[in-house]
Amino acid sequence: MSRQLQEPRSASTEGSVDLREFLQKVAHRKWLVLAVVVLVTGLAAGYSYSRPEVYSTTAQVLVRPILIQPGDTDPLDNISMDTEAQLVESTQVAKIAREIMGSSAGIHDLTKRLSVATPENTQILQITFTDASADGARAGAQAFARAYLEFRAQQAEDEIAEDTAAIEDLILGIELEIQVLDDDIATLTTDSPAWQIAKSDRRSAEARRQGLLTQVETINTASRNPGEIVQQAERPSMPISPKHQVDLALGVLLGLAAGVALASVREQLQDRIQSPSAYRKVLRAPTVGLIPESPMLRGDLPRLVTIDAPRSPAAEAYRTLRTNVLAACKGAKIRTILVTGARQGEGKTTTAVNLAVALAQVGRSVVLIGADLRYPRVHSVLGIGNERGLGQVLLGSVSLDDALVDTAVADLRVLTSGPVTGVDEPVELLQSDRMFEVIRSCRQADFVILDGPPIEPVADSLVLADLVDGVLLVTDAQEGTRAGVSRTRLQVEQVGGNILGGVLNRVDKSMTPDTYGEYEQRRGLLHRSAYDDTDRELASLRQEATWPPETSSRV
Repeated sequence: MSRQLQEPRSASTEGSVDLREFLQKVAHRKWLVLAVVVLVTGLAAGYSYSRPEVYSTTAQVLVRPILIQPGDTDPLDNISMDTEAQLVESTQVAKIAREIMGSSAGIHDLTKRLSVATPENTQILQITFTDASADGARAGAQAFARAYLEFRAQQAEDEIAEDTAAIEDLILGIELEIQVLDDDIATLTTDSPAWQIAKSDRRSAEARRQGLLTQVETINTASRNPGEIVQQAERPSMPISPKHQVDLALGVLLGLAAGVALASVREQLQDRIQSPSAYRKVLRAPTVGLIPESPMLRGDLPRLVTIDAPRSPAAEAYRTLRTNVLAACKGAKIRTILVTGARQGEGKTTTAVNLAVALAQVGRSVVLIGADLRYPRVHSVLGIGNERGLGQVLLGSVSLDDALVDTAVADLRVLTSGPVTGVDEPVELLQSDRMFEVIRSCRQADFVILDGPPIEPVADSLVLADLVDGVLLVTDAQEGTRAGVSRTRLQVEQVGGNILGGVLNRVDKSMTPDTYGEYEQRRGLLHRSAYDDTDRELASLRQEATWPPETSSRV
């Protein structure tokens, strides 16, 4: 048993995920990626070439203010380009455009294909029209440009005519008034007061009539020109939609992205521990135990199935684990075993306790040590107290003999973790000389089983791995990944730990050997070939196992 921790080897990228590894995984699925690219590109091509062609062209109209007098200094203040743009899209202009086009299309359909833009700081209306044909697009843009100008010109004419008619009515009234005054003047004595008043009224009426005539002349001089078409709509040479090249390029890019994503997902799913043989390959050690999924082993306080349910498939699995551990330990004379896992919740404590009980049930003397000083659970599974234990022994407040507890299981003694509230830094206690002495003293038993903390969150078990003869790594078959197992194996190897084997926990019944599975469920060559390697490995281990252990030297 090595006492000194080895220097870690140079860091490896094994188990890590970087760009190169990601690309390699995608390359493994290159045919899947290619198939997705071809499929998506084909769908994009089908969609693109099934769509009708749409053409578009634009006419530009220069807007001038109407009803502006020649003397106005800044007539552009009378123009609101936003209002003019809305006017182009109005129903009245659309009706005129439809007449110009000679179309029978609905007003809503025409305006839906129309768009108007007004470049900033200009008097330009950009009138764009789309149609299923190039000629139709040109005709529509031209028609709306002309319709707008005609509508605005007619507006000017109507306003001038309305204003002129109103003034002419006033002039007619004044002329009637003048005629009455002329008749009165003719009957009055010249230069009489009444005659003079009548003459004055006539002059006043004549002045008002003349003023109104001047207004009519002024109104008639107002601008009626709403603008002009400064750029005729040209016949488009190619459709704006669909753009086949763009659609195909997008199809390739989307297909590539979808293919890479699908390949990545498949690789991620493939990273799961799918079989005992896959677990053995990534762990590079035998799979010595397959513990089936069982409600009795789940929850905050799993049951001790080797005692509470000895005929259950789970209990039989632990007995198989015991047999395989005995066989593996025989040749190497391994007696101190650390049971740990990569992450919390993979079943290491349940495995450690049930393995210790199973060994004791066949006459092996066993010391079970609760070496998880952060989240102790050994005492809870066994249903014993935890008033003092390993933590107090390492602190020197309690002797090892006083901390060891006999259990109801013959040949099984337990060193619980003890209260952990007074333990500041567990890894320092576990790395101390006193921990080495505790393990050496406990080696008087046939086996010493240590329940250690998970490896990835904390370094405690890495310290313990160099103090024991072998490490059992427990992995959850439903949650564990190849990368996680590989990282954990690498960390144990870096500190000089010896991985005795792996225990696959929560195994689906379809993956378990017929020892505790339904024999009639295993049908066909494909099912048997998936587990032949595991069955041969377990069988060879069982053949080496003997019930009487070799006489071990006392340390």
